[in-house]
Amino acid sequence: MSALRRYAREALAKGARAVILIGSLARGDYTAFSDADVVVIDDSASGSQHDRILKYMEPRFPVDLEPRVYTTAEVLRMARNRSRIVEEIVRYGKLLAGDELVLEEVRKAYLSSPR
Repeated sequence: MSALRRYAREALAKGARAVILIGSLARGDYTAFSDADVVVIDDSASGSQHDRILKYMEPRFPVDLEPRVYTTAEVLRMARNRSRIVEEIVRYGKLLAGDELVLEEVRKAYLSSPR
């Protein structure tokens, strides 16, 4: 977990607003083959998801790292549409570093959206 927190702090230095752990590591049901799924909130993100990911890839990370990069507006729109990634954030997400308010905004948007 310390390597993930270090990664998250480095992501903040690159311009991220928040870094949230999701997936099996957040849920606690990981295996030796699990990767680290993280959502990076970066309000300056633009271009394709592939281009965005390149900014936050870390090839020397001790486990496979799977960043997904979104702006706050994109994540809030996904929350209102009740996307599966946002469901993961709401149910199991662990803030590794950054603005706690963004996590609260996402939770509110998701929970207030009609099912």
